[in-house]
Amino acid sequence: MTPFNHYFQDKPFLLENLFNTTQDGLLVLDRNLFIVQVNHWMEKKFASDMPLIGKKCHSVLCKHEDDCSECQNIMSLEAAKPFRRVVHFPSDCSPTEWLELNMFRLADSEGKTIGAIGHVKDVTAHKRMEKLLTDEVTWRRILVEQSRDGIVVLDQDGKVYEANRRFAVMLGYTAEEVRQLYVWDWDTRWTKEVLLEKLRTVDHSGDHFETRHRRKDDSLYEVEISTNGAVYHGEKLVFCVCRDISERKRAEQEREKLITELRDASNEIKALRSILPLCSFCKKIRNDKGYWEQVDVYIEKHLQTDVSHGICPECMEKNFPEEYKLIFPEIADE
Repeated sequence: MTPFNHYFQDKPFLLENLFNTTQDGLLVLDRNLFIVQVNHWMEKKFASDMPLIGKKCHSVLCKHEDDCSECQNIMSLEAAKPFRRVVHFPSDCSPTEWLELNMFRLADSEGKTIGAIGHVKDVTAHKRMEKLLTDEVTWRRILVEQSRDGIVVLDQDGKVYEANRRFAVMLGYTAEEVRQLYVWDWDTRWTKEVLLEKLRTVDHSGDHFETRHRRKDDSLYEVEISTNGAVYHGEKLVFCVCRDISERKRAEQEREKLITELRDASNEIKALRSILPLCSFCKKIRNDKGYWEQVDVYIEKHLQTDVSHGICPECMEKNFPEEYKLIFPEIADE
């Protein structure tokens, strides 16, 4: 037998080393809840309360003088179950750390309760992480609830998994009623089969489109949707942000109507400008200011064209008959 094996045979030595090298706190209580033994971890953690032996466990661990009901139950019931509690350390008034207490009944060879064994674990890091996660969840929920857009989360079957208050208001349902709906209960653009296919194919890259939703009172409104899919606890969920664009659509329609009216008016003006008011007698043209101008003057001003003057045969015959005969003798003889 090697010397090392001898230490395993020495149970008191082995138990004492296990007791003191454990990286958590261990303490032994008698039936009256007085501490009769602690390990080194306890002595270091509760150095300001030393000595610990002889003190009530609750005065050290819980910082109060009254016995804990759970500890009393362990001592009074022969088959009492262990209990667990998380306490603030050093006190409830100024918590800086958290300790998890686990108490187990200690029985003799005949099964009678002779005390209890306590296990104390520092769970500060775990509790702080829990608080950070809780704060983050709370903050994200606030952001979702305060959103001016409707937000709805759908499961892979198209049923509402979660929705914010704004989405319920947009559809005219209560929050409880919305959670009982499926996407085809409000979307009027696509069939149930198409909607299920869109839910199946959307992934983390998302999608963006416009559709039309039906309210509880059967009225319709235009919606712009941004979606993306994600897997949560092994289940695919589709996150949808829904923005009511009814006003924008109406504004777009009014703008298109105005553009059409302006285009028609412009065409009418062009048509009117192409009609020249010409005097039936003197053949002058009325300009935009209401003045009558000679044709050649009007053309030079408005058509940016130079005009050369001449005389046609009819006017020459009428106004200059002698010259007409000389220039056009063959016509004059006729």
